[in-house]
Amino acid sequence: MEVSDEDVPPAKAGRARKSGKSGKASEGKAKGRAPKAAPPTELVVELSGTGMTPLLRAGAGGLAAALRALVLEADPRVSWPAPVAIADGTAVVEPRRVVLRFGPKGPEALLNELFARVFRLTPDGVVCPMGTFEPSNPPSLGLAIALQLGMKRTFLQHGRSTTKAGAARAVQVEIDERMFQYVLQPYAEYVHREGAASILDAIKAGHVELAGWAYPGAAQRHVGFSESRCEYGAAEALSAMFALVGCLSYPGARGGTGVLVVPVPDDLVEFARLRPRLSPRRVVDTYVTGVGDAVLAMSLALRLADVTTARRGIGDAVGWLLRVLPWAKQQKSRAWTIESGVIADARLDAYERVTTTLPSLVRESKDADEDGEDVDGFFVATSALRGFVTDNLAQGLPWFHGFATATTGGKKPRFIHYFRERDGGLGALYPEEKKGLIAMLDDLDDAQKVLVRSVHLALRGRFARIASEADNAATMKNRFSGERERLRLAFAGAKTADQVRGALADLWSRGGTNRELQASWEQVLPLLRPERWQVARDLALVALASYQGASKVEEDDDEPGTQDDGGR
Repeated sequence: MEVSDEDVPPAKAGRARKSGKSGKASEGKAKGRAPKAAPPTELVVELSGTGMTPLLRAGAGGLAAALRALVLEADPRVSWPAPVAIADGTAVVEPRRVVLRFGPKGPEALLNELFARVFRLTPDGVVCPMGTFEPSNPPSLGLAIALQLGMKRTFLQHGRSTTKAGAARAVQVEIDERMFQYVLQPYAEYVHREGAASILDAIKAGHVELAGWAYPGAAQRHVGFSESRCEYGAAEALSAMFALVGCLSYPGARGGTGVLVVPVPDDLVEFARLRPRLSPRRVVDTYVTGVGDAVLAMSLALRLADVTTARRGIGDAVGWLLRVLPWAKQQKSRAWTIESGVIADARLDAYERVTTTLPSLVRESKDADEDGEDVDGFFVATSALRGFVTDNLAQGLPWFHGFATATTGGKKPRFIHYFRERDGGLGALYPEEKKGLIAMLDDLDDAQKVLVRSVHLALRGRFARIASEADNAATMKNRFSGERERLRLAFAGAKTADQVRGALADLWSRGGTNRELQASWEQVLPLLRPERWQVARDLALVALASYQGASKVEEDDDEPGTQDDGGR
């Protein structure tokens, strides 16, 4: 995967060089030692400073959000922004920068107290940093565990980044007004709590090296290329550590993946207000179907907040998919990136429809041991179709883009356009997901709607003829199934414009009189041109999958299996 220069922390290019002056020239200097440099009086994190990548800017926002949380925790009546007293120093948040002013005890006192007060653990040993929630409304135990799982898939993925506090244990948590068993792994420490020492090293030496926990996906390219090491100045290192607060971490739906959303602030004061509103408030919302789902969820949360404020607080958003890759199995690497920008309201409206018709659902686990001590008593069933649609929406593509070829990925990929069969087969769709497809038809343009409706009418006419020819119900059902499969293969297997046009013409001719084509054939013609044949292929398969028959036998939804079986 190609990664732009803006996406990775800059390696420290300028190191101290040996003096080129001769020893005699040095003797001309004063014999006494050079005066010791005065200790720094402040540390300034500039939002637009050199080397501030999107993640580091999000980290600057996380620092601002954490400082706001400390103020409100001490006095909820305080009007933000307000100076924050830390040790014998002060922190001030301005729209474009954060200033840490050290007191007489120097930077060590302020930084040590800052990190101790922000990077907290709950009494149950759950990672729960300040700034990710309002101090007056902390997350429930179940939600805190779910959020911790997201952090363990992103920033804290390496085993050495956390220290366990004993063995995992089962706890009872309330999820959507139901009680479930949740396996909690408590922790005694995590690496961010000790981050003050690294900032002090950066202040003294001018730079410091940080491991991947500070910047997921960024690492030295190869041990033979030392110049590719990720090094940070003091302000950059502080931002990297507070990215845990500024970013949103989610556990991916499949394969132990992690999803990281990087909101890029353009006003730190307003971002500090917004950041707690971006965190999921339900356990089920912490499990996303993919990068697009996570980015859109954050954008929808912004819209639900004060719109005027939201536009000023966050100017952009980036989503990363982190998963184990063949060449780096020891950690999750950045495998895919979505740069969404500001998402239009029309796309957020479409996303709301998707989440309503294709919701993630909490289901009781059938794999729990009888003693109930080893595994979670529930799982979150997510929709592969929702993941496909939201990835397209987040990228600004038509929601059906690539429907013909999209799969669930993994070792046993399933086709998104195909319903599951009794023997498993190659389909990914569950019967109840058809309502999501039908709802999304409203987001097609006029020509696309005509094409879909014309296919629906042709299917109805074709199935009516098959029904009239069948001798019994079993024969009719078998012929319906065979006809659906023949059409699916004709469209999914089409590799040229001629093949797509041929498959459509064959269906239309077999379906009898088609009122939709008679009335609006001129709108369909542009979709059949060589430059748009893939759009026509995707829409034909959307029409086939969303078809509602005159009888249940006609519909392609008689396969067993629902979200309850854990197949999603």
